[in-house]
Amino acid sequence: MLTITVFGSARPEPGSAAYAQARDLGQRLAEAGYTVVNGGYSGTMEAVSRGATERGGTVIGVTCAVFDDRRLGGNPYLTRSMHAPDLLARLRQLVELGDAYVVLDGGIGTLLELFLVWNLLAIGSLQKPCLLVGAHWRDVLASLSQHTQIGPQHTAMLRVVDTPADAIRALQT
Repeated sequence: MLTITVFGSARPEPGSAAYAQARDLGQRLAEAGYTVVNGGYSGTMEAVSRGATERGGTVIGVTCAVFDDRRLGGNPYLTRSMHAPDLLARLRQLVELGDAYVVLDGGIGTLLELFLVWNLLAIGSLQKPCLLVGAHWRDVLASLSQHTQIGPQHTAMLRVVDTPADAIRALQT
């Protein structure tokens, strides 16, 4: 069974479009037989976990000691938790557990996760799919190409898909 690591924001609340999108993604991943890994907290991490467990899927949350003082705890939809001693160990676990990566909208933490995976792809340490869900990613990649030294050879390492359904189709090909 393949494991898909999903990166996304802790901010979206139930009822928001971002939460609904992540929940839909989790449901579709579980229905397709994938194990889901994520950061284990709230927002889209909770939503993708919720969606996957609603469809009988397995969800692994990788939480982190750096957030312990915030009394966050893992979300209630995890079937298994792993607790990393620091942020770098957490990032390593999230990357190592994934057979592929799906990136939702997010903030600094999500971008950190994306850029880590992307850099590992660029240096040849990874050869796994990395999907970005949402049309807005095309603008992000175009802006990075325009304003940085990131070129077409780099952006070609990532695949932008519009919807969770598109992400499942891309993972299956």
